[in-house]
Amino acid sequence: MEIFWRIVDTIILAIGIAYIYIKYGITFLGGRRRDIEAHLEKAREYENKAKEIYQEAKSELEKTRKEIREIREDAIKEAAAEKNLIIKNAQMTADKIVNAYLEHAKSEIDNHRKELLEEMIGKSFKTANEKIKKEMESYGDSKLNENFLKAQEEGFAGQSNK
Repeated sequence: MEIFWRIVDTIILAIGIAYIYIKYGITFLGGRRRDIEAHLEKAREYENKAKEIYQEAKSELEKTRKEIREIREDAIKEAAAEKNLIIKNAQMTADKIVNAYLEHAKSEIDNHRKELLEEMIGKSFKTANEKIKKEMESYGDSKLNENFLKAQEEGFAGQSNK
């Protein structure tokens, strides 16, 4: 008989556990299941939002990289234009310096040419004057010779000033 009571106790215990499980366990486990499902749904939503944010960030990064490339290309173009402008300005400045030097050299050459010409004219007048003086002295009239020589010197002086 003792076995019988043990079986009955076990059945009562099983019924009690089943009753408690049905009354409280199902609602608790069902609520917990709903909570887990809700959390999983939120996790999916967060994952989808994260994917959207990732895609937006990826497209923004690509836009930024494109802008960087454009800025770099613009900077290279501007640098090349600036380089060409600097070279052009340097060439113009060099041309101005060369032209100024050439003008100065031409002026110096003209000045030296004028000085040489004046020196040559002066020496030729002096030589001509000496020759005329010797010729006139050979004729003997010294007063006539002196007046003639003075007039001649004045004429030569007037010519050399021109």
